[in-house]
Amino acid sequence: MRLSAEFREQFVQHEMRTHGRKNGFVTTGQEARLLKWLPIIGLPKGKTLASANLAEDAPVVMEIGFGNGDFLVHLAERHPEWTLVGVEIYLPGVAKAVGRLADAGFIERTRITQLPAQFVLQHQVAEQQLDGVFINHPDPWPKPRHHKRRIVQKDFSQLLVSRVKDGGFIKLASDIPELAVWMRDILDQTPGLTNVAGLGGFIARDEDRVHTKFEQRGINAGRDSQFLHYIKK
Repeated sequence: MRLSAEFREQFVQHEMRTHGRKNGFVTTGQEARLLKWLPIIGLPKGKTLASANLAEDAPVVMEIGFGNGDFLVHLAERHPEWTLVGVEIYLPGVAKAVGRLADAGFIERTRITQLPAQFVLQHQVAEQQLDGVFINHPDPWPKPRHHKRRIVQKDFSQLLVSRVKDGGFIKLASDIPELAVWMRDILDQTPGLTNVAGLGGFIARDEDRVHTKFEQRGINAGRDSQFLHYIKK
């Protein structure tokens, strides 16, 4: 359906340039849910995590690029003590995730934004405010001229580390070997991080990790995922 003027004015992110799909169509029911929940759990441009009414003393864990919400729901189910922050620029994905979180009864423990991750980290998250970050199967941008569009870059990794608490974690996954190596090499060289598997290493898959739609797509194509786990010193 075509988004209503009310919805577009409140929630559709137009002004910030991003690479990849951003806005799209949602159903009437999805729009109604977004209009209900985003005023409560949304993180619009002028709002910070500090002003987002987070549960006191709850660990704050972010997923960057949550897709349709499979992994976010999994985290909410496995870690009821966490407050989750979901970052996703693709509006239909946000709509699906909000619906799934609401149906599962987890939505009030989440905060959701459609803004770019770089902006969120720089302007909405304070230094050492996050207990952990997940980045699962980011867009590989396979052509060399597009590598600068990949989310994991040297400056981004430094910003990310500054927002994670000492002792906090950063976990990543990719089913594209070249991208997995790209992320590993950048993060291995980022001051303040320790690769749990040792320099140049990948960890085994977490036993309780859910297979998301995007990971399953890779499996169906014959690609196995590789996993990275870093701890901030």
